[in-house]
Amino acid sequence: MPTPSPLLELVGLRKSYGANEVLRGVDLRVRPGELVCVIGPSGSGKSSMLRCCNRLEEASAGQVIFDGRDITRADVDINAVRQQIGMVFQSFNLYPHLSALDNVALALRVVQGRPKAEARAAALSALERVGLSHKADAYPAQLSGGQQQRVGIARSVALQPRVILFDEPTSALDPELVEDVLQVMRQLREGGMTMLVVTHEMAFAHAAADRVVFMDGGVVIEEGSAADVFERPREARTRSFVGRYAEARAS
Repeated sequence: MPTPSPLLELVGLRKSYGANEVLRGVDLRVRPGELVCVIGPSGSGKSSMLRCCNRLEEASAGQVIFDGRDITRADVDINAVRQQIGMVFQSFNLYPHLSALDNVALALRVVQGRPKAEARAAALSALERVGLSHKADAYPAQLSGGQQQRVGIARSVALQPRVILFDEPTSALDPELVEDVLQVMRQLREGGMTMLVVTHEMAFAHAAADRVVFMDGGVVIEEGSAADVFERPREARTRSFVGRYAEARAS
């Protein structure tokens, strides 16, 4: 059976902030239905790379190819593309004056122009998918951090994107709230959602990812199956990084 073409592909991606080059030629491919986790130390360029995927950051050089089309071109309707490339942020970015339901429905009405009743029905369905339909009328201040992040995931899912980018989705959560969010991500994977996840949750990456990408210094040092990267890393830098995770598991 032939390997499917990548849905999202980065080719020679570079990004500089002034004289500081944070991405130095990143190549990465995400195929339909894959869960790809990107790991690495702070400052390795992971979040900048992710934000270049939907042009929240503009790459300094290289290509971002989505569904066979270079979306870094000036003639691309990036707003239309972003409906196909969802994003879940570290901070929840919810509107405090809107209920959970209205936070999710807003993009459906504003971006997709759906009628109010239709948008609310789709938003409720998305909240149900993340286990929060019973909190539809709650405001962000009435929700835990994990619940707020699940609303953020529902907001992305409601737009029916073809791929979702996750930027450290559990980093702002208390440890006891992390698992609820990770479980929603596992369920999305089981449902066939394509996901590119920047994470420091090593156990999740080890157990759930189809592929793991290890970045450091603005480049991809190593990538492979979760078992290969965590249990049989080829590169010394990877061994050092994942070794700390292995030690923590053993203690």
